[in-house]
Amino acid sequence: MTKRSSTLLLALAFVALAATSAFAITGDEILNQMEDAFSIGGADSSEGILLSIEVLNQYASGATTDYRLAVVAQTVVDPSRPADADETSRALMYFVGGDDEGMIFLVAMPEAAGEPSTMWLYISSFGLTKELLSEEDQSGNFAGSTLSYSDIAGASDMREDYAATVLREETLAVGSEGRAVWVLELTPKPGVDAKYARMLLWVDQAESMFLRLEGYSASGVLTKEIVVASLATFEDRRVPEVMVGRDLETGDVSTLTLSGMRRPASGLSETTFDPANLGSFDPAAYGF
Repeated sequence: MTKRSSTLLLALAFVALAATSAFAITGDEILNQMEDAFSIGGADSSEGILLSIEVLNQYASGATTDYRLAVVAQTVVDPSRPADADETSRALMYFVGGDDEGMIFLVAMPEAAGEPSTMWLYISSFGLTKELLSEEDQSGNFAGSTLSYSDIAGASDMREDYAATVLREETLAVGSEGRAVWVLELTPKPGVDAKYARMLLWVDQAESMFLRLEGYSASGVLTKEIVVASLATFEDRRVPEVMVGRDLETGDVSTLTLSGMRRPASGLSETTFDPANLGSFDPAAYGF
């Protein structure tokens, strides 16, 4: 779901390592590039982006749920801050239809090291906005899916919680195409109570977006898998079109389909991303 275009939603600044390194780039630099790739916008990132997401959940019990979300996202620049810490990406995800009509997930993802993502959930049935502060809150299921709120928040928190090592380079099949990727191994930094004891991450070398994630428990068991199943093209970049998440412990599977990616007809207001204003968000104002 930190210059990101998400999940959802994308430049490259390769830095050579010392001659003793097996690769010309470090794992941490790749994670930083993933953040840069999430920056929303072409020449002017502040213009933002709009898209729709369908979340189809298939549970091991045989039950299914289907959610639709209207997404408004924007990257803003604070020129008073250092160049490597001057951007924050925000994404507002509005639940369309069903019992959850009007519920909103809002996430702000700063580029600056040491500044974690902040998340809020607006519960329309109670008119209540809750900041997701605890690990328990952030690990809750997003739209009933196998992805957590923290999974949606993404790369900056990976960088804060994990040390990354480049294992190898290879070609990964994504739909009908082969993509050159780095394969990273991520392990928790000392003192961090991380979600996974170990992660493997396949990162697209051209677009700096992850194409596959595997999360392992302390006993070495694969418990979570997120795979980009197909890519689309938006403006001059490749972007995820279909993502599949699997919870190997429960057997539940979630498929996220992104569509309708476009620029807003007019600029986005700062107030759109103010947690205090979530109750007044109108998706029709953005053509949803």
